[in-house]
This record gives sequence, structure tokens and C-alpha cells, in this order.
Amino acid sequence: MRGAVGYNVLWGIAPNKLYQTYQVFADQGNALELRALTVGQGYYVAIEAFDANGVSKASDPVRLP
Repeated sequence: MRGAVGYNVLWGIAPNKLYQTYQVFADQGNALELRALTVGQGYYVAIEAFDANGVSKASDPVRLP
């Protein structure tokens, strides 16, 4: 989202169970290292953008390998 202040990275073990969130501000770059994941467990992630006007709709979940 152009002009976003930051992003919420939502993740979980199923596309309808994205219960965990990590917030990243736009000035922190475009990489994120999540150390809360379990080796061997599949995960899904989605992204929301936010600014002073609110939060966008979450992207479609994507499965991580």
C-alpha cells in the first residue's frame, strides 16, 4: 500500500487460523525474521497494511514451504 506506515504480518497453521501477528514499520525494510516458528510445521501468512486512516483488508493467505 502506497504511504503505509507499517504492516501486520499474520501467521498460523491454517489459512483460517492466522492467530499470530507481528507488526513491522515501513521504515524497517522489507525483510522479517520470525523466530517463533517450529521446524517441520507448515505455516500460512497474510499481510495487512496500516496508516493513520486505519488497517487494510488482509491479503489472501500464502502457504510457506
